[in-house]
Amino acid sequence: MSTKAKILARLEVPQREEEAEVWQQSRWLNRDNVPLPPSRRLWGTWSYVGFWCATGINISGWTGGSSLLSLGLSVREAMAVAVIGQCLVAGACVLTGLFGAEWHVGFPLWNRTTWGMKASFFPLLNRIALSFTWSATQAWFGGQVLKTLLGSIFPSIYRKFILISLQADNIDMHNPFPASTAMDGSDFLCFCLFLIISLPLLYIPPEHFRIPFLVTAMISTVACVSLFIWSLARGHGPGPLVGSDAMKLVGVEKARGSALAWAMFYGISSQMGQICAGILNNSDYTRFAVHPRAQIMSQVFVIPIQGVLTCLIGIICTSVAAQYYPDEGLLWQPYSLLTAVQNNGGAGARAGVFFASLAFLFAQFGINIAGNAVSGGIDLASLFPKYINIRRGAYFTTLMALPMCPWALVSGATVYISVMSGYATFLAPMTGLMVFDYMFVRKRQVKLSNLYDCSPASIYYYYKGVNYRAAVAWVCGVAPCFPGFLASVSTVKVSLGATHVYYLCWPLGFTISGVVFVVLSKIWPPAGLGEIDEYDYFGTFGEPDGPSHSDLTKAAGIIESSSGKDPIDDVHTVPVSV
Repeated sequence: MSTKAKILARLEVPQREEEAEVWQQSRWLNRDNVPLPPSRRLWGTWSYVGFWCATGINISGWTGGSSLLSLGLSVREAMAVAVIGQCLVAGACVLTGLFGAEWHVGFPLWNRTTWGMKASFFPLLNRIALSFTWSATQAWFGGQVLKTLLGSIFPSIYRKFILISLQADNIDMHNPFPASTAMDGSDFLCFCLFLIISLPLLYIPPEHFRIPFLVTAMISTVACVSLFIWSLARGHGPGPLVGSDAMKLVGVEKARGSALAWAMFYGISSQMGQICAGILNNSDYTRFAVHPRAQIMSQVFVIPIQGVLTCLIGIICTSVAAQYYPDEGLLWQPYSLLTAVQNNGGAGARAGVFFASLAFLFAQFGINIAGNAVSGGIDLASLFPKYINIRRGAYFTTLMALPMCPWALVSGATVYISVMSGYATFLAPMTGLMVFDYMFVRKRQVKLSNLYDCSPASIYYYYKGVNYRAAVAWVCGVAPCFPGFLASVSTVKVSLGATHVYYLCWPLGFTISGVVFVVLSKIWPPAGLGEIDEYDYFGTFGEPDGPSHSDLTKAAGIIESSSGKDPIDDVHTVPVSV
């Protein structure tokens, strides 16, 4: 064996001895991307309640609600936008969650049914890039919260580099970063510390996240509600942003007439754009459902409630802060609010900031580890199944936060909304393709064994591994919104009509691509519609202990037989039932 081969062999994902020969049969499968057996499906209804509270009641949800005011919306208008947007998010999440809950495989495998075995890499790479971006953004928020927590104990962190030595307490910290980065050395230090603390937490398998989610959800909910009540009590009401001087404080002109309508449309799209990555890969988590119904009711009710309440709390707290800290500007982020509270308060304020920061820190670990790092790990495990499992992929996603420069993404409220809405331009059409294909073309029937077979024998191979219907439909969904997206992130000038179309990017892209895909599939029907496996090769719907070695061996044999190899003999299979 050559040196290169030895190195590659050592880099391979370690497997259980009884399963190793099975996963080596195909480069398309490993233990983390096969359909989950009952023993790994542990999430019930309350698990999803905790998941959505932990991923919604946090800094990004708070910031998203407050940022709506920068569009020229009043508080009432912003809340109307939040209600509509969060209800649409809930509906979209239920639709994208069905595939995972019913067939117990995630987003990377769902891609293969719609795009084809080889073309599935395109949306997968897009989703991986989004995991890197979101992981970096949420880690930056986490670093800021860590800074306020440390600052409540060591106030000198705001002006000194207190970690050099005890003797350095009187030495001003030199800021190694230019003013254009909008950060100093302590910001960067706490960002790196947040990443380091995250690493050991990534060792927990995602099927065991349900209890941490519930704990995190309770802690973050109590913290947000406490800040809300404190703000109302201190301000003797909701603050000046709710009054007639709101737009003067925000620094924008009040939107009226048609401009108001389009601003609200933009706000709704930003609500969906903020979580469009989570909508797209929702099946990565619904595949852990004990029963398909477990994810439906929790998402229908919890997503709108927690989303709207988080928006309201963020807006009111920002409003009261503008009343009491007028020289600080509008404090969009909760960590900025906590810093102002400490700087203008005494020992009691420091204690309150400590506990509030600790709660938000828990929330940031919850959303970043499960919602971003593990999502990236799942996608990378399907991209390189021989060398990457979920855990390795999660580590890599977390470490990629550093070169992503997240401080540039969150430099202002308007920039934040532009970035979030921009994601939807490309992800909404992908989501539409998958949903319309599963619901209307395939009518919720999937042949699981063919998801791991990259040969013409697979019904998901299409033409040389590419489903051109998906590519054409995706382009049709992206094209109308792309000029507006380009103008929002650059100095390119486009017409007002193109800008207005961009304001509808999520629902428009989702619908156009989905409808075009269905039409093309009716004109040129793909092969194998309605087909499912005759046997449950992966033990997905069988015994609670999961698939036996012989089940998996037969599955691998079925896959390899399509490429000319002899299938491995086996006698233990059970009929599929969904």
